[in-house]
Amino acid sequence: MMKLGLTCISEQLKELDKKKYSFQTMTRKRFNDLCERDGREKAVEELSERIYDNIIVTQSIVIHCIKTGIAHYRLSSNLFPLLTDPTLGLSLEELPNIGHLKRELAWIGILAGNDLSIGSHPDQFNVLASQNKDAVRKTIDELNFQSSIFDMIGLPQDHSAPMNIHINCTPKDIHHKVDEDYFTKLVAEVADRFYENLMQCDQGLINRLTVENEDKGFWTVTNILLFNQYMNDKYNLNIPVCYDNLHDLCNPSGMQVYADKYTAIQDNAKLCQATWPDGITPVFHWSEGKESNQRAHEDYFSKDNYPVDVGDVIWECEVKAKDKAIERLMVDVSWVNLVKKDFTLELCGKNSSPTD
Repeated sequence: MMKLGLTCISEQLKELDKKKYSFQTMTRKRFNDLCERDGREKAVEELSERIYDNIIVTQSIVIHCIKTGIAHYRLSSNLFPLLTDPTLGLSLEELPNIGHLKRELAWIGILAGNDLSIGSHPDQFNVLASQNKDAVRKTIDELNFQSSIFDMIGLPQDHSAPMNIHINCTPKDIHHKVDEDYFTKLVAEVADRFYENLMQCDQGLINRLTVENEDKGFWTVTNILLFNQYMNDKYNLNIPVCYDNLHDLCNPSGMQVYADKYTAIQDNAKLCQATWPDGITPVFHWSEGKESNQRAHEDYFSKDNYPVDVGDVIWECEVKAKDKAIERLMVDVSWVNLVKKDFTLELCGKNSSPTD
């Protein structure tokens, strides 16, 4: 059975009540204006109320996922607005209802239980291999904070609760050479810096971290797999690869040797699948690009665009219609499987002898 994942927002719940099931945010300007008008305490109180609403929305989405047969949920990055903004000096402990918030966070984990896995995809400004010290410090603070939220929810400190990021850092002095040793050196340049900064993070984050192939630039499937191998060989640290089919199509890695893209995607997905620990179901990304701009996500999947079959994998669906697209995909796949089953039974009937 195909396992599918929802990313952040439930469009189906928003159709029922957009205000009730939408995440609340707050801009830095809004917070500063509130501080100036009503004082910092009142501003923090309003922010805390919005965070509480976001946690309740998350609980509703978790219940919705379980009821509709969705196997995985990616937490929204908007769950805790502003708390890691270095210019505001906010912290969880400053929130007036922090005890209540922690209890409600724990309920997310209780509701999910063994029926729904949970992960996250921190924003792309998180660059552990950056040469900018301020950017690295901000990244470490953000990733540690998100990992601490996972702990409050009660999620395991392993890759069954993946926190997936982009490397998003191109090696210096890159040339167009088809030489594996050359590319390994380029990977090493970034990987060593990545590792040094990663060791400043909390152990829970390190244990959960995954990386993905990117839609442009250096980090194709081939090079992200070299990164995984290098980290294993030099540091005895396995950082699994989250495979993204649309990124692979936009930034291909050896696809020219295949007769068709489906086979290429299937083979590359299997290579990435092999980087995950035994006993943990990999979480991958499946999407479809617009004809006018391949890197922009479509609203729905085409009728013939089903996640490739590589065994036990969760496919987070990244098209814009979210769970509305997942529902349609589930119906389409069920219909295809039913037709295949009927066709197989018909063939078996034709090939059977009267004495069978």
